[in-house]
Amino acid sequence: MAAKLRLDDVILNYDPEAPQARFRTLQGTSESRGARLPRPVPWPHSPPKATVLQPAPQPTDSLARFAGYDAIVMTWTSAEAAALAALFTPNYPVADWYEYRYDVSKYIPLVTGPDAPFNDDEPDMARYYHSLGLYFPCTVGNAKVLLFKSGLHFAYDGPATPQKTLVTELVTTIKPRVFVTTGTAGGIGRNTALGDVVIGPKVRFDCTTQFKSEPWADASYEASAIPAGALAEITAPLLKVNSVSLPDSPVPNIWHGTGDLVVTTDFFGFDDTTDYYKLEGLGRVCEMGDAMVAQALQSFPNVQWYSIRNASDPQIQNQNNNIEAAKKLAGEIYTKYGAFTTAGSVIATWAVLSSL
Repeated sequence: MAAKLRLDDVILNYDPEAPQARFRTLQGTSESRGARLPRPVPWPHSPPKATVLQPAPQPTDSLARFAGYDAIVMTWTSAEAAALAALFTPNYPVADWYEYRYDVSKYIPLVTGPDAPFNDDEPDMARYYHSLGLYFPCTVGNAKVLLFKSGLHFAYDGPATPQKTLVTELVTTIKPRVFVTTGTAGGIGRNTALGDVVIGPKVRFDCTTQFKSEPWADASYEASAIPAGALAEITAPLLKVNSVSLPDSPVPNIWHGTGDLVVTTDFFGFDDTTDYYKLEGLGRVCEMGDAMVAQALQSFPNVQWYSIRNASDPQIQNQNNNIEAAKKLAGEIYTKYGAFTTAGSVIATWAVLSSL
């Protein structure tokens, strides 16, 4: 990885649909577009179907037209969104999703983080600059679903936590029955393998930097019960279609035990064999958003919510106690395999939605 690249920039912004120039030296980016994205899976029933809007909405339009939709599926990074589109809206990549900038002026003063993608005015980030997100509607069986790639990020946007404001706005406007937050995460512990899927029974904060003094710095929130039969729908034939692209072609494990928490940090971190970021024992995977979504949803007790994550990197080997080398390795794993690991959490999300 080029020295000027930050690992968190790779994780948040690397786009396998069309890799930005600054990422083109990374593993996997020289392959064809089709080889960088998940392959279609043989849905046994209720295949996701894109809903094209005619005429296309303007970026400044509200989402009121989706009031009464059954579910919102929120994802975070460019690679996650690309994988979600490949499986849920296969003829409509993220490049074709609709931009969302409704009432964005109220968010601009709230996003003060120096590394917030929301404030990145580089030319190859134009779709994300002062954007609240990208979205596309679809159906899964009888359920109407709004797919939403967030333009806001808890750990990067600053002390006003505008991500919470956005989630509250979406739920108030759309009034869904179900809210799923999904995507990549770093595996915690040596037993969490690349590609494993975690349906967290709880999410919890691990705030040790900018939010360490908040009363919720280590708060946890219990997720909704998984719908009957949903776990049985996450089958090996569905998972294997894309897990064959991972080293050793594993069938991913599905983690949902009492200790399999999703851990939300207020900094970019990952687990390595030295436990550099002190994550071991806190949960199964770490990421940077789900607990803030859960906190926002405490105001909507009738909304069922789920945190569904995939291990886009395992515990990183760090025999030489060199965290910079470990970061480089983590970035290489993410760009090469992140979209394929995300197929597992997309399939698990489908299993929950198809039960509605």
